[in-house]
Amino acid sequence: MPWNPVKPDDDWPLYVIVYKRIRNAIRDGLVRGKLPSKNQACKLLAVSKVTIEQAYRQLVSEGYIHSRPRSGFYVNPGFNHMPPESLTPDEADFPPQFKSQYCFDLSTYAVDSESFPFAIWSRLSRQLVSEESDKLLNSTPVKGIFSLREQICTYLQDYRGIAAHPEQILLGAGTEWAASMFNLLFADGKRFAIENPSYSKVWRILSAHGRNIVRVPMGESGIELSELQKAKPDVVHISPAHHFPLGIVTPIQQRLALLKLAEQMDFYMIEDDYDCEFRFEGRPIPALKSLDHDDRVIYLNTFSKSLAPSLRISYMLLPRVLLEKYERELSFYACTVPGFQQYVLASFMSEGHFGTHLKRMRRVYRDKHDALLESLRQSSLGERLEISGDKAGLHFLLQLKGELDEKQMLSRAAAQGIKLSGLSEFYSPKINVPEATVLMGFARLNVAELPELIERLQLAWD
Repeated sequence: MPWNPVKPDDDWPLYVIVYKRIRNAIRDGLVRGKLPSKNQACKLLAVSKVTIEQAYRQLVSEGYIHSRPRSGFYVNPGFNHMPPESLTPDEADFPPQFKSQYCFDLSTYAVDSESFPFAIWSRLSRQLVSEESDKLLNSTPVKGIFSLREQICTYLQDYRGIAAHPEQILLGAGTEWAASMFNLLFADGKRFAIENPSYSKVWRILSAHGRNIVRVPMGESGIELSELQKAKPDVVHISPAHHFPLGIVTPIQQRLALLKLAEQMDFYMIEDDYDCEFRFEGRPIPALKSLDHDDRVIYLNTFSKSLAPSLRISYMLLPRVLLEKYERELSFYACTVPGFQQYVLASFMSEGHFGTHLKRMRRVYRDKHDALLESLRQSSLGERLEISGDKAGLHFLLQLKGELDEKQMLSRAAAQGIKLSGLSEFYSPKINVPEATVLMGFARLNVAELPELIERLQLAWD
């Protein structure tokens, strides 16, 4: 009964217990009309007057009851058919969260977590909290903090041959932010040309915004220029330093032809330079943006591959015309990267740790890359394998000659505890897809476990 004495509960203050009991009784239609006075309620519930006052005050603020001067408290009408109080969702309504069934994760969206410079990152984080905590509580500039944008400009000049001003740099959280920003920068009706195959999230986000998208096939040197001309695009998304997922490195002649075509047809290009830092033959290929004298290239990059995906820090460099549009029409959008992470990364770069980390990771990934390729070639599968896209980046393509198709390769590998992605999932439409081809990501690979991995692949595909 609602007015029986209340028993204390360690989990809730006494007034909350009283408030909930009366509220539930009102919802269930057990209490109507006038409530007991504060003094009467004290005696009935065996609590203090202060407790009753707090409970009644909460009921008034939520609209369950109202007070009348010199008369008392009354239940408000309209509670005859109240829905039941929200209950804990039935676990059966949701799929269970299984632990990974894979012994080897060869997906392409990973980094070597054991090589992350945790000690340095932790020291810089503590230093920031200790010495500059006041900055952490202020709003983050819409483009991102200036010191980080300065460091990015220095990096782009030194490593990618790109001259830029910090005011041209926008910081944001991942591909979702970047694709959404492209949607806002270009008016409705503009046509986006995207490589086929490509990283699926970009075109899916643009499609979700109702954008006109045309897929352009790839050739041996990159995007097919003749097909691109037929597409008549306003914006072209490409990854010339290391195409995803084919691994093609677009040569200088093709890059110059792309820039000339962009000028002739008056379109912009989005250069996605997502893992440009990792090249295993020769020096890194200069960015397309470094050749862009007509200011038609939007440069896009991320720290997901060079540091960690969980940081969710991406950035873009805008041509001046688009920068003016952003500042005029879109600068009310808040920066989507937490300020704390930005300040730590700015310090990490300014003290030279980023450059040192990249040099180290190139060695780490080269060793994994070479060891995996050598082990595959020496295996019983070796003569049936065709490797491509292995000159740069953190994955390569493996095609298996024989009777197995891609679906069978994936299912048999999964049965052996190996997680892989098939090449066909990155095509839309699925036209001229190479047969029996999978992506071999090696960032998470433990070289000491290579013999077991090869043995499992042999069992799966022999």
